[in-house]
Amino acid sequence: MPTSALRSTRLARRPMQAVLAALAVLAACLCQATALAQIPPPFVHPGVLVDLPHLKYIRTQIEIGTEPFASAFAAAQKSRWGALSYAVQGPPANGMIVCDEDPKADLGCTQEDSDASAAYTQALLWTLTDDIRYAQKAIQIMNHYARTLRAHGGENAPLQAAWAAEKWPAAAEIIRYSDAGWDDQDFAAFTSMLRRQYLPLITGDHGAGKNGDWTLSMIDGALGIAVVTDDHDLFDATLARWNRWVPAYFYNFALDGTQPVMLPEGPADWNGQTHFGAQTSGVTQETCRDLQHAQLGLAATFNAAETAYMQGVDLYTPMTLRLTTSLEYMSRLLAGVRQTSLKPVPSQSKVAKTAEPNPQSAIPAGFPGLCDTRFYRPVLQATMERAYNAYGIRQHVALPDTRQHLQNDVRPYALPNDNDRHNVIWETLTHGTLSPAENSGIVPPADALTATPPHLP
Repeated sequence: MPTSALRSTRLARRPMQAVLAALAVLAACLCQATALAQIPPPFVHPGVLVDLPHLKYIRTQIEIGTEPFASAFAAAQKSRWGALSYAVQGPPANGMIVCDEDPKADLGCTQEDSDASAAYTQALLWTLTDDIRYAQKAIQIMNHYARTLRAHGGENAPLQAAWAAEKWPAAAEIIRYSDAGWDDQDFAAFTSMLRRQYLPLITGDHGAGKNGDWTLSMIDGALGIAVVTDDHDLFDATLARWNRWVPAYFYNFALDGTQPVMLPEGPADWNGQTHFGAQTSGVTQETCRDLQHAQLGLAATFNAAETAYMQGVDLYTPMTLRLTTSLEYMSRLLAGVRQTSLKPVPSQSKVAKTAEPNPQSAIPAGFPGLCDTRFYRPVLQATMERAYNAYGIRQHVALPDTRQHLQNDVRPYALPNDNDRHNVIWETLTHGTLSPAENSGIVPPADALTATPPHLP
């Protein structure tokens, strides 16, 4: 080929080579952009139950004496969990916590529950007062468990692990991300303990066949562990569990028809509730067992939803109808209830080794079809604050019965620092009508629930 022809061919190829090179660069950029888009955003820390703007808002309200924060703060300081003299109670000397249905087989269970509550209470008080002694107490408790806890055993081990896991991450998040002086190695040891001693018991099928509060507490605990350990896969998997289990715990006639959602791995029945229709819309899977366990399930549900909210995931909105219907139904059912615990009486089951709740009360008027119109077991718990805050304040959903229940029952008479509340702890302190602009961009309405409680125990 003549030289001039070769030159022309080469010149003709250059634009094509340039185009191919540009396309290759573009493809590489697209691949990189796709990879970046698949990287989840970093977790917000602290970000279990409360975040930094949340804590700052609470502190401001306490400093200016705003109720109900001021009274709830005083109650936390006066509680045994908030005492600077609090002494770590567990685990047993061999490091083995054993929990069975028999209350006598309590080897470190009550102590662990109390210690986790104390760690969370002390962490809150540290951020609300700047008194480093509270932080040091929380660190002492958590370091002790990281060094000494060896295992959980017994039939109720998964539930016990769940209750503790609902509080440990919240305490750890506050302390770790507040310049409290928690040593890096100690924090690593604590999070390693959460993965080894708690996570295996609250994931998988350990709640299969049990009442729904088991799995809902496991979900809440696992979500907190996901945040404190920066585990995005665990976080996503736990969100999926929440979305699967909530419809199977809270019945809604408009969504479910005349049959509740039943899961293959869920409980076999609804504890004596067999009528499902418009008049029983809002009943939970455990309402006819007793209202203490029903509220433990409710608290776990909203604890997890709030942690997800802190991380930018809105679990609330898609479940608005289902959850607000149950809030209003349960609030009406609890109106005027003053009993704050279950009184055990000998059971005929399992050779009288368990305890059944007592007393049994007649179904109040206005609840046709509830528990097949036999009886129910009312117990007042210090919950629904977080739920009302999410729906009633942030989303402006009208919840008159829930609001009245908080004003008339929960704040004056519930026990926010009672040891038998597991995952119900200091809701009024952290979520009493809280709606800071940093979180929601919504200013609370002028008539927001801010009444001063007659007293807080």
